[in-house]
Amino acid sequence: MLKYMSETPKESYEKVFSSLEKHHNWFENSIPLIASENIPSPAVREAVMSDFGNRYAEGWPGERVYAG
Repeated sequence: MLKYMSETPKESYEKVFSSLEKHHNWFENSIPLIASENIPSPAVREAVMSDFGNRYAEGWPGERVYAG
């Protein structure tokens, strides 16, 4: 059995969350020089985490086709 499979879900979550915290702490003391590394504002992050962040549309308004 692989090592990560022997962890409980809580242990796996804590490991991932700890890694994210370390990364965010490191990034707070860095200067991003590549545009893709820029961090969005808190307002943008909040909007993306909302229901609007999971919506999409295909086509132009009034011309969209929804199967069903």
